[in-house]
Amino acid sequence: MHKHTGMRRLGPMHKTFLTVAALAAVLTPLGCANPFETDVDNPNAVVEDALNNAAGATTLVNGLGASVTRALTAVYGPYHAATDELTWVGSREFWKNLDDGDVADPVNEYTDGAYPFVSEARWTANYTLPKILAFDAASTLRNRRDHVRAHVYAAVIYITIGDMFDDFVLESDRTVAGAPVGEANMRIFYDSAIVFLDRALPVAVAVADIELQRQVLGLRARAKHARAAWSTIKPGRTTPTNPLISDAGATADATAMLALGGGTPAAWRFRLTPTANNLAGINVGFEMNNRGELRAGSQFVNADPTRPIVPAPGLAGIAMIDPVTGVASTTVANAIDACCRPAVGNNVPMTATSAREMMLILGEARLAASDNPGFLAQLNASRAVDGLPAYGSVTGNGRVQLEYERKVQLYLQGRRLMDMFRFGSRDPRWLPTSSANTKPCFLPITYGERQQNSLAPQPNNARLCT
Repeated sequence: MHKHTGMRRLGPMHKTFLTVAALAAVLTPLGCANPFETDVDNPNAVVEDALNNAAGATTLVNGLGASVTRALTAVYGPYHAATDELTWVGSREFWKNLDDGDVADPVNEYTDGAYPFVSEARWTANYTLPKILAFDAASTLRNRRDHVRAHVYAAVIYITIGDMFDDFVLESDRTVAGAPVGEANMRIFYDSAIVFLDRALPVAVAVADIELQRQVLGLRARAKHARAAWSTIKPGRTTPTNPLISDAGATADATAMLALGGGTPAAWRFRLTPTANNLAGINVGFEMNNRGELRAGSQFVNADPTRPIVPAPGLAGIAMIDPVTGVASTTVANAIDACCRPAVGNNVPMTATSAREMMLILGEARLAASDNPGFLAQLNASRAVDGLPAYGSVTGNGRVQLEYERKVQLYLQGRRLMDMFRFGSRDPRWLPTSSANTKPCFLPITYGERQQNSLAPQPNNARLCT
């Protein structure tokens, strides 16, 4: 097996043209002798070679960010519907199937619809990074923050693929098919993300940008923690006897991130927020807050009795009870208000990492080392973000407290399915015979990719994790 470096240089590109002005700007019907003439010059056409100009670096990076954001809006629905975080309340059967725990179906229309956006974002990352690196090496990059931003966006999509998919095609180009990496090799998406962030950190330090340093260190801690969590489940696809993660690299990065700039604010978070211009056609915000196919899960919210497809207003709509206060969780209330009410609409903010996630990573490492006071200190610091009182003691072995805090503090952030599998939790909605209820299964390479790529798993409709 060849060494994976986290970066593959793409082969020769076919020249393409991008239309950047409205059609009205290039048509002059009254002055044309032949209204069907097509042999015309378009001064607004931009050839792909223009993207080799360093002046376009910021535009390239912004395009990557938009592609990654759009991919998240597409895949968040199928992924979270398969967890206890979202539940099906509408009429579309394939949402019901995911809610039932049928995670592995490659024909599911929502999983299949999301896959191309995720694949596009992956490809765009691999297209953009070599150009940004070349500009920087030639000292033509006008703003070195673009170097950091490009690597941050690339890391987000690579971590997302590692978290959400059982297998993925990495080596495909626009006209050249590639084979999947294989389920046992999915850790390379985390390894690649770590390589990207390793490159980005010295530049973020050189430009003295504390915000970018927080993003880099926070994402790198998340990648290292997630890689270790992945390793507890695969390749055996079993619930581990000891699910606790204590990764020295994740701990070091989390500690460094929280210490940045004299101390990172406890409420700090790095979010990607879509606009109307970078939403997938079927996106999680629309499916929740407009169409009403999905709603926050019943462990988290109480349905509005007058309109059961949405949570009841205010704290009456929160079903999750805080274990210390004994009343509705304000942590969940804040999360639901930010994502899952009609007033939010389609543009649901998606948190890539946060200070409180760093605290949870550190707390878990302390618990793994049997340092109960250290564990409580981190959990209580993360709870304080929402003004909640502290735990007074560790209950049992502490795992229930850890899972609960990760469940509510990382709500709708792409972590839950991995946590459910490693902590041995099950969604009450999962059918006994479903793939998720049988063994740890994540999203598959889907039908559309299999149809177009003969190197992808065949037959097209086979569930490979059952």
